[in-house]
Amino acid sequence: MTYKPKPIDTSNVQLPDELENLTELLSENTHEIWAQGRINDGWTYGEVRNDENLEHPCLVPYDQLSESEKEYDRNTAMEALKAIQHLGYQLIPPTGGSGDISYQDEARKIILRMEDKSLDFHALQEIWQTRSKDLWRQVPNTYRILGKRFLGMAENLLAYDVLSEGLETWPRDLQLQQLLGLGLARGGSPLKANQTAQNLINDGHDDSETLSLLGRTHKDLWQKESNGEAQEEQLRLAYEAYETAYNKAGDPYPGINAATLALFRGDLENAHRIGEHVYQVSLEDAEGSEPNYWTEATLGEVSLILGKLEEARTYYSSAGALGKGDFANLNSTRQQARLLLQYLGEAPNWLDNCFALPRIVVFSGHRIDRPALSYSRFPSHLETEVKKRIVKHLNQLGPEIGYACAAAGADILFLEAMLERNAEINIVMPFEKEAYIKTSVDVVPGDDWKDRFERVLAQANSIIYANDYPALDNTVLLEFTSLILDGAAKLRSQVYDTDLTALAVWDGQADDKPGETYAMLQHWKQFNRQIEIVDMPVIETNNPVVVPNISTVAPEIMLDFPQEIRVMFFADVVGFSKLTERDVPFFVQEFVGHIANEIERSPYKPLHQNTWGDAFYFVFSSVLEAAHFALSTRDLIRDTDWEQRGLSAALNMRISLHSGPVYRFTDPMIQKINFSGAHVNRAARIEPVTPPGQVYASEHFASLIVASNVAEITCDYVGTLPLAKGYGTFPMYHVRRSHEPE
Repeated sequence: MTYKPKPIDTSNVQLPDELENLTELLSENTHEIWAQGRINDGWTYGEVRNDENLEHPCLVPYDQLSESEKEYDRNTAMEALKAIQHLGYQLIPPTGGSGDISYQDEARKIILRMEDKSLDFHALQEIWQTRSKDLWRQVPNTYRILGKRFLGMAENLLAYDVLSEGLETWPRDLQLQQLLGLGLARGGSPLKANQTAQNLINDGHDDSETLSLLGRTHKDLWQKESNGEAQEEQLRLAYEAYETAYNKAGDPYPGINAATLALFRGDLENAHRIGEHVYQVSLEDAEGSEPNYWTEATLGEVSLILGKLEEARTYYSSAGALGKGDFANLNSTRQQARLLLQYLGEAPNWLDNCFALPRIVVFSGHRIDRPALSYSRFPSHLETEVKKRIVKHLNQLGPEIGYACAAAGADILFLEAMLERNAEINIVMPFEKEAYIKTSVDVVPGDDWKDRFERVLAQANSIIYANDYPALDNTVLLEFTSLILDGAAKLRSQVYDTDLTALAVWDGQADDKPGETYAMLQHWKQFNRQIEIVDMPVIETNNPVVVPNISTVAPEIMLDFPQEIRVMFFADVVGFSKLTERDVPFFVQEFVGHIANEIERSPYKPLHQNTWGDAFYFVFSSVLEAAHFALSTRDLIRDTDWEQRGLSAALNMRISLHSGPVYRFTDPMIQKINFSGAHVNRAARIEPVTPPGQVYASEHFASLIVASNVAEITCDYVGTLPLAKGYGTFPMYHVRRSHEPE
């Protein structure tokens, strides 16, 4: 018989820092167990090993062993720990102090709960929001597991927050750094992800997983690069990283990527050589075991490389079924398949139907009729019929994710129908809950709309408020809310690279109210959205359509204080406080004057501009104009030699952007046009948390960018950040030109 040892492959397992002491303890204990056994068998110490006299030079205390003997025991202990990790068991170190047992028990409960595959995003989000930071910081595995779960759901924004907090306490944790790099790559920030991977390589972590992350980031940069030579260089670096990872461990994951990239480089020989080996290894892995997503996906990809197209479809279909709900992995596999098909001269979308990526719907519809109105658009007796028609369209579309407001009427009917099909709902409201209930929900005495509103709100995946409070006249605020609704849905569809369908319950009648269903339909048509209309049942009436106004009041003062959707730009100068008194004239003339000249040259003119000290405040009419001006100003400050102008070379600027409805008025003090409101204050609070030399923006700004189909500007999520002066915690985005690296 030929014995072929098959130890567990732990080459991709990296022990976390907190287990280093345990490795040494186990190493010493291994020696103690061995020594005790030898002594029990009659062995004694001897300077050289003598099996006849039962003498052994290692029968000494552990600290007296040679380093080579200690290293042997350490490797034994380390391999045991790696095998435990590889098999999925969790090792939780004691936390110290009198509460050790309770901390460990609580941590185990949390980890076991987070590993429960039946938990949906809402449940995991609740775990994150209600966490005890003191407990979590004792156990880095809490951050690893939750970060991995969010990444698996393509919730890259939350994964970034989870992993970043974990790294604050465990900055050298390998798995946290690897997961953060993966999250950055999936979130559209390949340059930052590449830097993360490169830093790990420089620190000596050249394991297969880190090398694969490095390869992935170079592959992403290759796809983004427009310069021919630079593109070839990124492709070469990606191939070499994957090939090195593959040669180290023989793992099919880097192997299939190496084979694919060899094909893209025109190296058919290596593509087929590596591909054939990966194919055989994957078949062996699949034999006699339960079907596995990655094995099936790998077999699909290698079948494409080897020219077996129908076989590829079979494997990809199997992978798609196994990976249902794992949107991040499905999207990654689909993107790779599209690349290969395009290279092979086939239709890039030929395999798209193998992957069950989520269908996303953004919704708008009429509110329920209020009592004592002189017209009728959605009378209560039609509720059942409208719900039936909504359900019919949803059955045809098959959406898994929905975005809507939550007014009484079609909105709540849509949200209820989505929940009934176990789909995810996301709600956008114009202002805070209690005021919204009064104006838009609890509007029909005796009906149960308020209770139904509370039920859907409690089950929402996310809730976005366009404004903090109602305005004097909510017309503009409702228009803004509809844009935020559309933009939030569009941002989500970009995460999964999936189509966005606009669904509307509409009676076919036009009206001139911003933010209402007809206005939404016009917006969707303008930007070529895929639109589905649920027809309202015909109502026998000759009354003209009059859409109710949900304003609190509409006094005459509004004539002098109209609300407009505007974009606020705030900036301050980094290094200003270190300027001396003699520097002030140079600062005003050279720095402020330089920006004033930029305004004169720029095609993007602010509607309002002001400065005080080192602070700059501008108001723009659109997100496009504000973004271009902000980035031009950033470049101007960065590229100017300030020492030649008599100032410190360290001068820099932090810039923030935010959008929302603000009041326009003539300032009685200066007799010039000015803008004010809560959104001006929010924009001012973003600037202090912005890194020098960067442009940061709010989620509202990012939503308007995508709602307006602005292709030349990209907003990259950077995390949920607490704003200055206790203003609250909000998602923040890094603004850049789309062709620029992050």
